[in-house]
Amino acid sequence: MNNVSFAYKNSVLDNINLTIEKNKFYSIIGPNGAGKTTLLRLLSGLLKPTSGSILLENKPIFSYSKKHLAHKVSLVSQELIHFDYTVYEIVSMGRYPYKKRFSFSKENYIKIDQAINICGLNDLKGESILKLSSGEYQRTLIARSIAQDTPILILDEAFSNLDLRYILLILDSLLSLKKTIISVFHDFRLARCADYSIFLKNGKIFKVIKKEEALPIDFLEKFYEIDTSSLSHIDIDLFKI
Repeated sequence: MNNVSFAYKNSVLDNINLTIEKNKFYSIIGPNGAGKTTLLRLLSGLLKPTSGSILLENKPIFSYSKKHLAHKVSLVSQELIHFDYTVYEIVSMGRYPYKKRFSFSKENYIKIDQAINICGLNDLKGESILKLSSGEYQRTLIARSIAQDTPILILDEAFSNLDLRYILLILDSLLSLKKTIISVFHDFRLARCADYSIFLKNGKIFKVIKKEEALPIDFLEKFYEIDTSSLSHIDIDLFKI
């Protein structure tokens, strides 16, 4: 992203410069309204910047056809599906960019089954998406993107409705796939699993921190605009990373 800005009526992102390295894991952290979802939608090619440019493998992202881009980037967004599809049908949609005429190849079915297994959905394959819990629903959307099998995986709060067991199991599986992963987190302790943590605030990049760098309390106080000394019933040492 080179000098990227974006606005609806008002400015959302301002002069973003960001380079994403291949096969690295990036977390994005920021308060509500910081522009996190907009940033991801720009990176996935769903939005065009008001100004600036976005390059994917040194080519303008909008020079790719939709089908070609779907072979490069997959997005788990905060979407609601209102149709009575089964879990298997939803996950299968991840293979549509690879579909030949009217049928799937054997490889497509293998990818679908692998994604379902990674997300712990084997017992729910035939269940209607409309009958799932919020966590099961979210795992289905993650599985769809895993089935798409793109080198770049973008996750917009994909783990927000999952219990810790599935967060750790799915995240560990994703990291084993050796992909470029960009994920929004609200829990900065989980975010610190990433190779790089991008702190976004007021539409600007506040700071980018490597995994091995310390994250002191005074940094969090400045970022979240909170005086931790005023908290008398919380052990703030628990948040030191």
